[in-house]
Amino acid sequence: MWSRAGGERGITIIEMTVVLSVMFILAGAMSPIVSESVDTARMIKAANDAKMIAAGMIAFEKDMGSSALVNTASAPAGSNLDPAFSQAAMPDVMVTSGEAPQIEGDNAIAVTPANLPAQLGLNAPRARGGRSTRAGRRRWLEAATGLIEDHLIANRAGYRMKRPEEGEGGWNGPYLSKGVKADPWGKRYQVNMLGFDGGVTAADANGNARHAVFVVSAGGNGVIETPFDQPIDDAQIFGDDIGIRIQ
Repeated sequence: MWSRAGGERGITIIEMTVVLSVMFILAGAMSPIVSESVDTARMIKAANDAKMIAAGMIAFEKDMGSSALVNTASAPAGSNLDPAFSQAAMPDVMVTSGEAPQIEGDNAIAVTPANLPAQLGLNAPRARGGRSTRAGRRRWLEAATGLIEDHLIANRAGYRMKRPEEGEGGWNGPYLSKGVKADPWGKRYQVNMLGFDGGVTAADANGNARHAVFVVSAGGNGVIETPFDQPIDDAQIFGDDIGIRIQ
């Protein structure tokens, strides 16, 4: 122990060691809490981004009309594709910037925390048959993609502009107030546009089965676990994917 001039007592090495030890113990105890808070904040941001993209997609569909949203490369025989949009075909998947998710890990169905999607008002995670198959997810990566920004913000796809007297049938964007970048884990948001027509029935006017359309983030594990093609009357978000259904 040592003393300063004037009788002030200094801190001993033992006392300093005790203080530092307590600080390290508190830091160790707080680490899981901080980590969980960061994970929760990321999931909330991803959910909010997905909702924003979904709102833009719905407004886009209302202006364009369902016939303009049929993908020319995948349009079924006899579909009523508006010739005015034949040079602006929709991609099978719309994406933001960011890395593509993975499809490996058929058993990766971890949800953290388990009840957060329900708290956010999203579809509850489900693993049909215990897992979603790799084949059911592969199309997210193999299908033709287009940037969301090109279709919803900048009209780089070249859609005909909407005229004032039209109820539908033309582009009247931008449909997002700002560009949406990668999700909080650096992966892209994805929308399985194939079959998006704004309908709510199980089959369309031609009797073709409608497929559910989602805005999806692969979540913290970076693995897309939600199948690309799901019937509109039985569709869910899988695993720890975060998303919102728009059809």
